[in-house]
Amino acid sequence: MRVTILGSGTSIPHPKRASPGLIVQFDRSTILVDPSSGSLHRAAKAGVFLQDVDCVLFSHFHLDHTGDFGPLLFALKNTKYFGSKKIFLAGPTGLIDLHQGVLDFYGSWVELGQQRLTIREIRNDELDFKDGTIQALPVLHTDNSLGYRFSDSRRRVFTYSGDSDYCQTLLELSRGADVALIEAAQPSEMKVDGHLTPQLAGEIAREAGVKRLVITHLYPVCDGYDLIAEVQSSGYKGSAEIACDGMVIDI
Repeated sequence: MRVTILGSGTSIPHPKRASPGLIVQFDRSTILVDPSSGSLHRAAKAGVFLQDVDCVLFSHFHLDHTGDFGPLLFALKNTKYFGSKKIFLAGPTGLIDLHQGVLDFYGSWVELGQQRLTIREIRNDELDFKDGTIQALPVLHTDNSLGYRFSDSRRRVFTYSGDSDYCQTLLELSRGADVALIEAAQPSEMKVDGHLTPQLAGEIAREAGVKRLVITHLYPVCDGYDLIAEVQSSGYKGSAEIACDGMVIDI
């Protein structure tokens, strides 16, 4: 399994951190997760092209996680480049309404039709691919936010928190993960509801037995703090890293 981080930041513009997004590649399946603004171009820069994407997965519907949804549909309308390529969209309750809203505004420019587009709303669900599975569970952020656990055919596990506060479901998703990409929005002294800190991300990694923790979704204020020291203050003894745009993780 290979994970490519397309954005390690937030909605706040930063010279080195774009809004959240990542690519997860099983042996033969490619999943685009949280298509933030500009993520399609960043994926292409990383060598992953839209024609290779089998599934687009959403953790929730805040703008910094969905900004390229319209552009994605608009791009796929160009049959010169994409022919009749089919795409599968999956995410929390509300995804059908989100798609309809984009369709209502942009009309035929983004209309792919049922032959090319499949949409599935999920909550406590598992998505099966020919070379892996994705488990979804609700996490503590918005009313319909999801975190994900990716398992490939070799039983390697990658966890993505999406945006989340400390919760038991995120612990469950992270249990024994080879790598966990967990948000740590702001330093501990600036904790806000619905988001984790580096220390809390470390606590989840320690309690869940995560082998390698990568913290992400970092607001600009984080630049002035020793985030790894905060992770280690939780008692987590595993590998701890700070995500950066373009980072590739082979699991």
